[in-house]
Amino acid sequence: MEIIKWSKDLESGIEAFDGEHKVLIKTINQIYTLMREGNKDEAKKILVDTVITYADKHFKHEEEVMERYNYPKEKLDGHKKMHNFFVKYLVETLLPEIERGDDKKFNDALNFIVGWLIMHIKNMDVNGYGKWFKEKKIEIPDKMIEI
Repeated sequence: MEIIKWSKDLESGIEAFDGEHKVLIKTINQIYTLMREGNKDEAKKILVDTVITYADKHFKHEEEVMERYNYPKEKLDGHKKMHNFFVKYLVETLLPEIERGDDKKFNDALNFIVGWLIMHIKNMDVNGYGKWFKEKKIEIPDKMIEI
């Protein structure tokens, strides 16, 4: 079962970033599959070892590209704040509880990630930098970062 399905409305138009978003979505779907199959320990390991780490690398990649192409500072600053909130909330608030074995916090983290990621991609990425790069006719040659 896919909790998140990739669709055209999630495409930012930046191939590398869309690829990175697909990796995050695929990994989140993998976690939900593991949970459904009763493999909660493996699901937690993937959340901690892969999703949080990869999301942080992806955020840094987005920010570096936006800076490189002079994305408007106020929009970039807002984007960075959203990224920082995501990482900080997971790492400082939810992760310690998950590592202590709190299954409710693990479920809270998954729900937070799904909701936040979809909202962020649609509002900040597609309608933010995706639209801006397209309007400016800027092609981003970057390659996707790997897990």
